Amino acid sequence: MFPQRSSELYQTPASHNPPPDLELAMNLEYPNLNIADLNARLENLSPRLHDCWDSISINEHQHLVLATNLREGRQWWGMFLGYGRSQANRMTLDSADFKLQSEHTVNIVRYADNNMLLVALGDTRLQAWSTYSTVRNPESPYCLFLVGESWAHPTPISQLSVFSANPQKAVSASTDGTLNVWDLSGADLESSYHSRSSHTDKLTGLATPTASSDQFVTCDRGGCARLWDARAAAPSSMCLYDDAAHLISFTCAAFGASNYVYLGDYDGKVHTVDIRVPAKLVGSVEYFDNGHVAKLLTNGNHLAAMSNLQTSVKVANLQREEHDIIYKHQDTHSRLMDAVWTDDSTLVTVGHGRKMVTHSLK
Repeated sequence: MFPQRSSELYQTPASHNPPPDLELAMNLEYPNLNIADLNARLENLSPRLHDCWDSISINEHQHLVLATNLREGRQWWGMFLGYGRSQANRMTLDSADFKLQSEHTVNIVRYADNNMLLVALGDTRLQAWSTYSTVRNPESPYCLFLVGESWAHPTPISQLSVFSANPQKAVSASTDGTLNVWDLSGADLESSYHSRSSHTDKLTGLATPTASSDQFVTCDRGGCARLWDARAAAPSSMCLYDDAAHLISFTCAAFGASNYVYLGDYDGKVHTVDIRVPAKLVGSVEYFDNGHVAKLLTNGNHLAAMSNLQTSVKVANLQREEHDIIYKHQDTHSRLMDAVWTDDSTLVTVGHGRKMVTHSLK
């Protein structure tokens, strides 16, 4: 049993006389109290473009929306900003047509149509914002108005895609397998279909076609890809491909032309599946020998494949039987996050580190 007076050894000595909390920074004589200095500092919450550029979207009027986030320190938060295409090379806080700061991270932004923006936040919310209206403000038509929001996902949304053929319809998914089909035709953000278990493994990819709004594809880490029929009130799905040997682990998906779906995997390969012939791979091409395929994006006959180990971008011409790589770029970002085609031959990528890079195929 300890002596009754041993607790005196742990009392604050009389010689302990630290400086005020605001002067504790870099003071090595009182290192255990530096947390007091951290707590005494006020968080810089001023609006600004942060170092992490996480998402980008563009509408038919060539108007860009950018999501930037602060991902260091005690509090993570972000904001999204809108710019005209001519301002892409000089994006600043003051030059933005509209901007909004959020107390949570802004993970994904997607234009639903020219004046409607979908925003996926880090607290699992999905918001719909009206970005342009000559009725609300004729002198400054770029103004934000919250149309609706929903907490339909139990975890943050990791995939968000809008049907190009019907911009009033979108699909969102999270890694836990939760899936929602959204109807934007009304005056609110409404989920027309909800599934809590679209996949048995971690959901990693979601893709919608450009020519129709009848189908979409999802894939998971276990090597399973599913084709969904979105025409019914309760969409049904079928197994498009399932790797029974568990040698393939899908990371992303993209719809192409001629009923082809492209699936990236952790081994750096891109697999092609024809939705008319399920359960069979049309072909597999290795894009990256050291790193997984992080994102796939089609544009007509072009397929852009992006990796994060190391960060690189490759664009292939799909007109030929084999994927003909016509463009390569290494060390694009410290971490590549998102990309968008601005025209037939220009790809814009955003990420951490080197924030925005324009890739021209000409």
